[in-house]
Amino acid sequence: MRTISRSAIASACLALVFGLALVPEAMSAKPDVIRIACIPDMTGPYAAIVGPANVAFMDGCEYVNETGGIKGVKVEPIVRDCGGKIDVGISHYMEIKEMKPRPMILFGVVSGIGEALKMRLVEDQFPAIWVCSTEVVYPAGYTFGWYPTYADLCGLFIDWLAETWKGQGRPKLAFLTWDTTYGRAVLYDEVNEYAKKKGVDVVATELFGVRDVDVSTQLVRIREKGADWIFTNTAGRGPVIVAKGIKELGYKVGLAGSIGLDESCLYIDPVAMEGAITINHRVSWAETDHPGIKLMNKYIEKNKRKETDKTIMYPMGFAGALLAKEVIGRAVDKVGWEKLDGPAIKAELENLKDFAPLDIAYFGYGPTRRAPSKAKVFQAKGKDLIPITGWRECPDLRPAKYK
Repeated sequence: MRTISRSAIASACLALVFGLALVPEAMSAKPDVIRIACIPDMTGPYAAIVGPANVAFMDGCEYVNETGGIKGVKVEPIVRDCGGKIDVGISHYMEIKEMKPRPMILFGVVSGIGEALKMRLVEDQFPAIWVCSTEVVYPAGYTFGWYPTYADLCGLFIDWLAETWKGQGRPKLAFLTWDTTYGRAVLYDEVNEYAKKKGVDVVATELFGVRDVDVSTQLVRIREKGADWIFTNTAGRGPVIVAKGIKELGYKVGLAGSIGLDESCLYIDPVAMEGAITINHRVSWAETDHPGIKLMNKYIEKNKRKETDKTIMYPMGFAGALLAKEVIGRAVDKVGWEKLDGPAIKAELENLKDFAPLDIAYFGYGPTRRAPSKAKVFQAKGKDLIPITGWRECPDLRPAKYK
C-alpha cells in the first residue's frame, strides 16, 4: 500500500509540474457495469431534431442489455441535457469524466461543445463520438464523427446534382445557412472547388441567425444571382424557414440540406418541405420493412415514445449504443478487461471499417480519418423521407492539412 501511495503522489506531482493530464487507470477485473455517456440538446434551439437522441440512446442501451450487454456486462447510459449551451456542456463533461467508473465513450450533439472539448478529450484520453463539423473531428484525436462531415455530405449532394441536372448550362448553387459553427460547416474552399470540378457553379453565400424567422432579404439576393438550388446547413425550423420563404416569394428553386433536414422539418410543415432533397447517414422511417426500423419501432412503442421522436437522431442514438458495444467488445478481446481504457477503445475505433449495426447506418474510421463516409439521398414526400439512392460514398472534402 505504501508503494502504491508513493506512486500516486509521484504521478500527481509530475502532472502539476509538467501539466500532464491525470487519466484513470485501466480496470483490474471484469466490471459490474459499463457506462457510456451522452450530452444531447434536449431543451435548446436544436431540441426538435436532436432531443430524441436521449430516448434513442436509452432504448439502444436497453437493447444491448437485452442481447447480452458487452461481453456479459450491463451497460448504464448517462445522459445530461446541455440546452445547446457550450458552458453547460463543458460543465457536464467535467462531471462525467470524474465519475467512478468513468464512462468508456462519450456522445455529443452540439458542434460548439465538441470544438471546446476537443483538446481536453485528448488530454483525458476519452474517446468521443460527436456530430460532425470538420473542426470537431480534425485534426485526428479522440473525437470521431457520428456521421460524415457536413462538407462531405454536401459533396454527395453536389455529385447527385451534377448527375441528375437536366437544365440549360451548368447548375447554379447558393448556400443559405446559419451563422454558427454548424451552419458554416459547409462553407469551405474544398466544397466550392469540388462543385466547380463537378460542373456546378456556386453563385451566392448568405447567412442568417439561428433564431431568425425571415430570410426573404437573403433569398432575394440569391434569386438575383440566378441560383437553381439552395443548400442549407440548418436543422429543425431552419430548413422550414427557408422553404417557406421560397414559397412566399414564388421562387422556383430546389432546396437541399443534409443531417438537419430530416423528419422534424416535415412534422412542422410538410407542404413547404415537399420535394426537398436531403443527404443522410441512416435509414429512413419510411422504410417500414427494414429490420432496423422494425426493431426501433418496437422500442418506441414499448417505451411509449412520441411519434415526433422519429427524427434522424433516434436512429443515430440507437446505432450509437450498438457502436459502443462493438468497439468496447473488440477492445476487450484484444487487451482484456485489465487493460481496457481510452487508448484501447480509440485504437478499435481507428480499426473499424464499414460497421453497419442492423444496417441502420455505416461507421468506419482510420488512423487519420475521423468520419464515416457512406450516406443516401432522400426526397421529402408528405411526412416521409423517401430514399432515391442506395448507400453511396461521400467525397472526402476535409482540408488537405487534415489528410
